[in-house]
Amino acid sequence: MIDFLKQVDIKEEVLIEIVKNNNPSSLSSLSINEEECLKIINYMKEMGLTCIDELLINRIDLFLSSFDKFVKKLSKFNIPVLVQLTNTDYATIDIINE
Repeated sequence: MIDFLKQVDIKEEVLIEIVKNNNPSSLSSLSINEEECLKIINYMKEMGLTCIDELLINRIDLFLSSFDKFVKKLSKFNIPVLVQLTNTDYATIDIINE
């Protein structure tokens, strides 16, 4: 169902953790939102985020929106600072929803 994540180098062990830590409805939504999810992951990589695995496992909701909505949420922040803080503690990403 979420094997498409392998296209962006998400490892099998991480896929297993994603399935364990998220409900079937979220996993289904993720697979339906495949194209947008891949765009978000690629954008995160371009920004320099190194905690994408942790975000997929613990904050799957970030990957369920459209790419445009995700970018809009980030636009009000200093991206390099947000990336640095989030790489230190992935839960810092919650700030984008405030």
